[in-house]
Amino acid sequence: MIIKHITTLAAGHPFRESIRNTLDGDTAVVQMKDVDAEKGLDSANLYRVHLTGRKSPDYLRRGDILFVGRGYRIFAVLIDQDLENTVAGSHFFILRIKPNQQYVRPDYLVWYINHKQAQRYFSQHVAGTALPHVNRGTLENLPVIVPPLEMQERIVKLHSCRLKEKALLEKLIDKKKQFLDELLDKTLEQYQEDNA
Repeated sequence: MIIKHITTLAAGHPFRESIRNTLDGDTAVVQMKDVDAEKGLDSANLYRVHLTGRKSPDYLRRGDILFVGRGYRIFAVLIDQDLENTVAGSHFFILRIKPNQQYVRPDYLVWYINHKQAQRYFSQHVAGTALPHVNRGTLENLPVIVPPLEMQERIVKLHSCRLKEKALLEKLIDKKKQFLDELLDKTLEQYQEDNA
């Protein structure tokens, strides 16, 4: 299938000026700094703004997919939580599964976009040399393999387990480094004391 047959595609909210955090802002904004291909969306520190302009905001909903198509890392992130009055910045495309396409899970589609098969497609169709980017037409025509829902669920669960295992291993490596640094510091201090 082609992704435009499965989803609707919209651009993020157009901001005419740089986004400045306003504590009493009525709208939260997801920016590039708030997303990561593996960790997803970090909604804890979203900037807040007062939206101006005639365009009524298209607030993000649970199940929306944010597509990052600029730069050297092209990826998608799932909105897997309920967000209140939150928009995506203009650097994103927002993919929303069409209501009549219940045979595609949004978390599977995110996995697929981030998977090597889709990444190969993007690398073959990327535009620009200084700052590579995927344009709307390229994204709309991404071919997607859609297995049965049970298989999609299995793929997503296995992927989630892999990410959790990776995070645990990274924590373990950090703790080991911290332990060794402290041990070596004490060893050096002891050596200095013994040779003073």
